[in-house]
Amino acid sequence: MSKLRTANLLGALAGEIADRIEREGKLHPNETSSATAALNVIGFYEGCSNGALSRALGLSHTATVRLVDKLELSGLVRSERGADKRAVALRLTRHGRERARAVIHDRCLRLGDLIEVLTPRQRRQLDDIAEALLKSMVKAAQDADHICRLCDGAACPTRQCPVHQKAVALETA
Repeated sequence: MSKLRTANLLGALAGEIADRIEREGKLHPNETSSATAALNVIGFYEGCSNGALSRALGLSHTATVRLVDKLELSGLVRSERGADKRAVALRLTRHGRERARAVIHDRCLRLGDLIEVLTPRQRRQLDDIAEALLKSMVKAAQDADHICRLCDGAACPTRQCPVHQKAVALETA
């Protein structure tokens, strides 16, 4: 099998999976994956700042502020005074926490349905391949927050996460 064919198959698979997750995971047509990721990241890092959220989402500061404003209006997030007068600390409301858990759980269930066609051996092989590819994508410790912005922390705890383990190794090196 040629390297280009493998790359092409991976690209087609990644694109279709991303499209299905995006399409099937929305409660309404205007909902974005950035909103879901924001809820998940804020849940991971209760009290994080807009700046930290912006870096994890890969959004500009302005886009992040607009997103947080929308999440606050929806009753999912609340902003509190941060460590200094210019910073805010972002926290999930009870409704925001429930929404984040539900969306991430549903995402895992949809992906679980997709891999049902694989044998247990093939799933172990896919785990190994996914771990190797994900580790290779971590070039700096802060990459982990972006890569894992839509991850289910219960399904892949930090101590088992290849992305976070690589980030820790980079920080200690």
